[in-house]
Amino acid sequence: MSSSAEAEHRVARAAPASQPVFPDEILEEIFLRLDAAADVARASAACATFRRVVSVRRFRSRFRSLHPPPILGVLELESHATGAFHPAEPPHGSAPAARALAQAADFTFSFIDAPGCWRARDSRDGRNFDPFLDPATDDDEDESFRVICVVQCRLKLVTFHFSSVTGEWRVVTFDRRKPLNDLMLICPRMFVRYYAHGCFYWICPSPESSFILNPREMKFSVFDHPRSYKVQAIVELGSGRLGLVNLCCDNFVDYTLELHSKTSRNNGVNTEVWQHDKTIPFPKMEMNCLWNILDAAEG
Repeated sequence: MSSSAEAEHRVARAAPASQPVFPDEILEEIFLRLDAAADVARASAACATFRRVVSVRRFRSRFRSLHPPPILGVLELESHATGAFHPAEPPHGSAPAARALAQAADFTFSFIDAPGCWRARDSRDGRNFDPFLDPATDDDEDESFRVICVVQCRLKLVTFHFSSVTGEWRVVTFDRRKPLNDLMLICPRMFVRYYAHGCFYWICPSPESSFILNPREMKFSVFDHPRSYKVQAIVELGSGRLGLVNLCCDNFVDYTLELHSKTSRNNGVNTEVWQHDKTIPFPKMEMNCLWNILDAAEG
């Protein structure tokens, strides 16, 4: 063999094998195991294939479900003043991002006229106040949004739904089994709203006045929570189960949280009864205190 042929043989033998090509499904599972969205963003900048995988709505939805967004801080809303943002502080892991948000955002709302006369009406996927945003799903188009406005009437519950895709409003009406009394009509806080497993829950002390709205099917149904408990929060549990949290007390001294669960409704039909899962006692206090649950979000 000539020297040139030997050289070519050595080069061919030393050449590295071609890199393995992973299908998109394998790449998606790898990227889902990254710790933070910033790591996913850096990976997407490596090549067009990686960017294609992480830009699909299905991947983003799965990543958000496995990696809930970090808490960046607390937005304080005073009765006669503009909002004030209190960012998370070290050693909290969100402190750098919270500090950047505090520097970049204008939480004094100076960009609007008479900022002291405005109030924040919504946050965290529409789970706090009415009117509210309907959280996006995998079927929604990019940059689309939906708004729901609720009207509590004596004999009806009416919701108005707006979609940015169609630019139109739709109305859903539900006839009450039992008319509301005057106290319920003048006190909106009697109806506390929660979001779980894609549905909205309006909770009232009377089970006949508690409702579920499935915004995808545009359908109402009655929420059959136990009469013997004061419902404090509806939360998501694993395996598609629905959680009901109650605050109980004995002579305003011994407080406990009672957790019940059942399978979430399927098309409004569910014959399973509530099961008591756990009792969590509150810490003992030196003086009598009144406990309450202000809100629940992200499960």
